Amino acid sequence: MKIKLYTILFLSFSLFSFGQEDLKIKNEIAAFFAKADKKNLQSVLPFEVNNKVGLIDAVTKKVLLNPIKNFQVNTLFNPVMTGYYKDHEFAVDSKNFKITLKKSPTSSPDLVPTMAEPKREKPDPKISYDTNFKGFSVDEFGNLKTYARIYKGDIFLNLDPFKYKGKYYAIAGKKMADGKTYFGIIDTDGNTQPNFDFVYSQLSFNEFAKSEDDIWFIANASINYSCEVLLESAFFINMEGKEKLRGEMPNYPSSDIFGLNANCSGCIKYSSVLDIEKMDWIIKPQSKIKIRWMDYTSKTVLDIKKASDRNKAKIYIKVFGGGLTYYMDLDLKTKYLPANIK
Repeated sequence: MKIKLYTILFLSFSLFSFGQEDLKIKNEIAAFFAKADKKNLQSVLPFEVNNKVGLIDAVTKKVLLNPIKNFQVNTLFNPVMTGYYKDHEFAVDSKNFKITLKKSPTSSPDLVPTMAEPKREKPDPKISYDTNFKGFSVDEFGNLKTYARIYKGDIFLNLDPFKYKGKYYAIAGKKMADGKTYFGIIDTDGNTQPNFDFVYSQLSFNEFAKSEDDIWFIANASINYSCEVLLESAFFINMEGKEKLRGEMPNYPSSDIFGLNANCSGCIKYSSVLDIEKMDWIIKPQSKIKIRWMDYTSKTVLDIKKASDRNKAKIYIKVFGGGLTYYMDLDLKTKYLPANIK
């Protein structure tokens, strides 16, 4: 009986201790935002000085929190800010300034979901072993139905059908004499299309510019890891062979947020911001500042995969160098740093 009583008392004390610790951490986090405008928390931006993180108001430029250790911001207020403080994961809701401490749930066999047979939305395509067949076929919905075995990769199927001006084509990859896989574009009979004769190490759709009558691709003739030069072989190209930005990009582009890409070379000697939807520069490749990431604030939850949501967000570039990490506007006119360390 005494053992049970001691156990209950111990558990009660432990829960009380944990509760007190959480309350203490929440109060400390709340104090970080004491000087912030609670009606516009989207103006709060972090900055870092020698591995210490502080907070600044993007509107007033006033420092809200001098840099401290054991504090990290992962996402800005969009609309919830998340981060870590003293080994605690936290979230701050900009709508009501509610602070939540998140903890990873303890694993339990009862919480492990059972494996279910996945639902197949598309039929499995079949390989054609007819040596005279060099192309592919699609079903009534445009899904791949059959394809020539030469497009079967070691792991993945190297064939992706699409429709252009009423006819079906496909990005296809096949191994060449040097043992490497190169990509081109074929029609359903396997005829290689002009400008796409299996010379690209990478070839993918520009999903943001894609429409059935105006399809663009991102191509790379060879992988270039040089820090000293721009990636001369990466560019945009359409079905007619028209090219954009050949020889201008530091790296092979991919969307970061809202169809924008922080495009930088491996050593970040050259960095830029590329509008993938328009296939044009917002910030041309330059070497004065190092742009490695992009981030944004918003009043509501947005879909970063949609370029149409871009106008609902305030977008920043994240710059680092010389022991500093900070945000800047896309026009490069404003640094969100305290005046005494600019």
